[in-house]
Amino acid sequence: FSSRQLLAMTWWNRPATAGRDAIICDGAVRSGKTVCMTDGFFLWSMSRFDGGVFALCGRTVSSLRRNVVSHLQTWLGGLFSISDSLSQNKLTVRCGSRCNTYYLFGGENEGSCKAIQGITLAGALLDEAALMPRSFVEQAVARCSVPGSKLWFNCNPEGPEHWFYREWICKCREKNALRLHFTMDDNPGLDP
Repeated sequence: FSSRQLLAMTWWNRPATAGRDAIICDGAVRSGKTVCMTDGFFLWSMSRFDGGVFALCGRTVSSLRRNVVSHLQTWLGGLFSISDSLSQNKLTVRCGSRCNTYYLFGGENEGSCKAIQGITLAGALLDEAALMPRSFVEQAVARCSVPGSKLWFNCNPEGPEHWFYREWICKCREKNALRLHFTMDDNPGLDP
């Protein structure tokens, strides 16, 4: 892992950044944002909560399964026991006596925000947040009301006029979010 990838994984446990409410990782494709954020999200949630409920969000549940869930055993299988309930779009993750629940949500269109309404969350990981409608992202943010909850965003906004770029990246200080911009050089695992 590069130093930027390590920071994305461990920001929640570092004195200089632990007080932040969110992390935003944006930038180059193939820079390792998804793997380091996913690892960090599970390390954080499993070390800070027991019996917590979390959201894993992608543009669609199938893209989330392809980009994140299908890799969890490889990335985290040695640390956690991960059980996947396909019919309920729910993961149950155990580590020793700790057990947390992770629901899978797709933010595909304006109506998607209804699926996440009503749930109380201890945190949310939004993979490719810039591809989701603003209404869905705002609903996911509003659901994170458990004390100590944190938001994890990775994305590649399509330009300076994109709503996520204007509302989150440009306003990261006012949102108390750590922003890390990634380049391909941040992924030492890539073949030159």
